[in-house]
Amino acid sequence: MNQSDNDLASNPKPIDYARALAGSHAELSTPDPSIGNSVLAYINSQENVLNAFATTISEQGEATETSGWARKKEVGKLGTELVYQYNWSEQTASSAVAILQGTLALVKQDASLQNKLWTVQEGVPGPIQASVPPVEPFTWTAERFGPQFGLTVQSVSADPATGAFQFVLSNEFPAFYSIYAEFADADGQAIMPAAWTSRLPEGSSAFETATLKFLGFAPPTLAIAGIPMAAKQVTLEGSAPQGTETIRLTCGTLGALGWNTSVNALPLIATGLLGYAVPWLMKGQAADPDLSWYNSLIANKGVLDEVVSAAGVMANSMSTEEALLQLQQQIGMLLFGGSLPRLLAELKKQFSHSALIDGAQGLNWPLSGLLATLPGAVSGIVQTLSVPASFVQSFSMQLIVDAVVEMRPDPAHGAYPLKAASYRMTWEADGESKHAEGTMNGIWTSSPVQASFPAVLSVGYAVVQAFVYDADGAMLAQGTLTCQAAQQPVVVLKEVAAAVGSSTIYKPIMALSFDDVNGYGWKPASSFGSATHTALDCSNTGTYLCRLTGLSYNAAMRTLVYGWRASGPGALPCGGGSGGQQLYRLQAVSVSSCVQQSLKPASCGLYTVAMIACGNGAADNLFYDNRTAPYGLRSIEVGDTTPFRFPSGLSLGTLGLSYVDDLAVHPAGFAAAVGAAADGLQIVRLSTEAMSDADAPVPVSAGGRGTREGLLFMPVAVAITPGGQFIVLEAGNRRLQAFDVFGNPYPYFGKSGLLPLKPNTNVHYLDIDIDSSGRMYLLYYQGDGTQPSQYGLDIYGADGALLTSTAGVNADKLCVDPWGNVYTLGYELMEGPEGDYVASVCVWAPFATVDKCRKAGR
Repeated sequence: MNQSDNDLASNPKPIDYARALAGSHAELSTPDPSIGNSVLAYINSQENVLNAFATTISEQGEATETSGWARKKEVGKLGTELVYQYNWSEQTASSAVAILQGTLALVKQDASLQNKLWTVQEGVPGPIQASVPPVEPFTWTAERFGPQFGLTVQSVSADPATGAFQFVLSNEFPAFYSIYAEFADADGQAIMPAAWTSRLPEGSSAFETATLKFLGFAPPTLAIAGIPMAAKQVTLEGSAPQGTETIRLTCGTLGALGWNTSVNALPLIATGLLGYAVPWLMKGQAADPDLSWYNSLIANKGVLDEVVSAAGVMANSMSTEEALLQLQQQIGMLLFGGSLPRLLAELKKQFSHSALIDGAQGLNWPLSGLLATLPGAVSGIVQTLSVPASFVQSFSMQLIVDAVVEMRPDPAHGAYPLKAASYRMTWEADGESKHAEGTMNGIWTSSPVQASFPAVLSVGYAVVQAFVYDADGAMLAQGTLTCQAAQQPVVVLKEVAAAVGSSTIYKPIMALSFDDVNGYGWKPASSFGSATHTALDCSNTGTYLCRLTGLSYNAAMRTLVYGWRASGPGALPCGGGSGGQQLYRLQAVSVSSCVQQSLKPASCGLYTVAMIACGNGAADNLFYDNRTAPYGLRSIEVGDTTPFRFPSGLSLGTLGLSYVDDLAVHPAGFAAAVGAAADGLQIVRLSTEAMSDADAPVPVSAGGRGTREGLLFMPVAVAITPGGQFIVLEAGNRRLQAFDVFGNPYPYFGKSGLLPLKPNTNVHYLDIDIDSSGRMYLLYYQGDGTQPSQYGLDIYGADGALLTSTAGVNADKLCVDPWGNVYTLGYELMEGPEGDYVASVCVWAPFATVDKCRKAGR
């Protein structure tokens, strides 16, 4: 050997061999003279270890066919000259470990050798993300995948419709990777790609299976043997078989553990021959090795196919160690024994015969060095061997999708907020955010509202938020969902209760309507007509509204129930007979966007007062029946679409009041009724099961005309607080009075059970309801009540303080929903089906007149 070939003098001494062998390790050997000098300096710095290694070489004697520090083995001919390979003896290999590991440790602390003889990869900050627009002709492209063991998927592209896919990879690892694909269906079962054309050269079928197919190599794209690589990435494309949901990439290289013959043999032989042996031969070149020639050689498909065809020498290997040993023993024979004619021809163009013959002697030394350090590979000092021999990365064909998010109304309402004017939806995943916006049309907005978020990851989890705003930017509803895009996300809104303050006024927003084509429905409204209580007429001829008997809201069934007394040709008595006379009637409608969902249309009428008070379910509603004494409180269902059936005979309790102005159902199983004519309040604990009227529970009575606490004067309405107390509205005393469920006065307003209202004797109170926060809503009119402007709505806080007043609410009865919308019964009839007339319903919504809320975070 000459000096330029292997750092040996013309008459090498044991110390020269020791230096040459120490510098031949696959992660230390390089044709770059400057890098080689740095390595040599680190070798020489370990004087004691180096001398001990040289002594071992010396003691074994000269290399021969049968003895010495190496075994001289004939591997072929070059022309007429024999070619020999020097295989390290076992003693040489074991003695080399100390100097090899010491040099590797020193080299990998030298920052000037980073990305030349060693690399460090950094993780990719941030999430995988879609590339917009995608690489043509694919429907999506994803990028920002984290590196794994030196291999980085720079991008993935796919078209799920055609099965076309593309992987762009870079490899900062100083060894070849083989890339295999396996195609799996939705159940994770491997698919046999019947139309697949093998990319392996003929005779190499042992290196793929019926389902695991060779895509190609990912050669080093940073450096190998200190040689910088020209190609910085490799692109592998293909077409997945029909039914593929996931492509599983199996990536194989030289790792010490996890050997898989099908996957690992190819990168090992490619790395051993092209990554180690050829650069070893280049050490015999001049001071300036031809790096461009080397880059073109390892990119030569014909050469690569020939190298792959020679991988059969490792077909029976059961481990990385066995495979390394097989290749280390036979690499010279493969090159010079006739198995690699194309590669040898390329080498002959670049090197002289003598250079090839000299270089052949140490052709397997980089592999010998790897074998010597294999037992310590798990420490990480040998980068090439410290990674898994193979690993799998899975990629869904639907990795990037256009997520369609549905925003649905609050189930408690069954419709979008009454004042909904716009929405905003956000998609947040791994620190990145997208949003979509649009307009809405209140309760008439079609459900569900859909928003598209293009090019989002189908895997991993995203937080989806939806917000609904009114025209002034105040938030009306919101919803949050944590989901995957593949789950077809549905965000369910939760409406926010209105904030009521001194700047709040109520305006009509919609009213019940009817037409022969669509039936009942809600229509936008900006006013509630001009009728007042002076329009009430109890005549038995013609069509006249005589009285409004009650309005009640069942939150669980999203249903409004109301009653009235009126005459008209469409009103027929329930017991039979002709129409036209004054009859009490009831109707129920849904407060959702579809009135018909719980429509119980007004059918027959009663001669006696008909009133229903709602609980909070389908059956816990009470029908006040004063057809015969005792006056029963009978269970009646709402929420369905069957006509009202007025039961008799069985009741949950009875009342002594022959006429009731208002009725309330307590959630703890009580009912309270007030009668203005009797100046009385009656409370009854309801039975859990219906029984005969004679056996049903009887009420406790409170009141009697007077002004002191406990007495009443013209009680016209009763409502229930969130704490369970009854609040009675006294029109005669113009005050509120609180009672417990046993009829005792209750100090609800501070230390008193009384709350004086407006002292003006010209104020006539009509109705009360209380919302879930304890706010009290009172209807009234002033003066003679002949003008709509004389009517008003006052709202008091739970502490009894007046919060706000709205003028022009010309209605007789009201109830409040959970979000602060007020439903009212007005003083005129509206035309219904088949010429019939029913009571009119208007819905009022709160609006801020000053200090308008702005959208948060917009």
